[in-house]
Amino acid sequence: MSVYIKEENNFKGVFAIKDMAKGDIVVGMTRPTSKLVRTPTRTSIQISEGHHVEDEVGACINHACEPNCEVRSFLIIALKDIEEGEEITFDYNKSEDVVSSPFECKCCGKMILGRKHE
Repeated sequence: MSVYIKEENNFKGVFAIKDMAKGDIVVGMTRPTSKLVRTPTRTSIQISEGHHVEDEVGACINHACEPNCEVRSFLIIALKDIEEGEEITFDYNKSEDVVSSPFECKCCGKMILGRKHE
């Protein structure tokens, strides 16, 4: 695996163990610990309409309005080159129809609700 989970101040994030290039698979959510669910949860990632996956690593990937990754089915793909130690992020408003626990974005102050609310 090319990422690790780090916890600081009661918040978790996913970080790169090594440099990765644009287009690389950063996280594959098909491990035995991954579970398909129909209803979104606070820690699930939407992989297609009406389908979400609960994944121990995916659950710790944080939102960013200018992310370095995106969700493509069961994969988290690098949108740009990622350096070792960089946090892995994706835009929840681009991948989730509805965010189960809406929140105010720390980088822009906008409410993160999901793409059906955009």
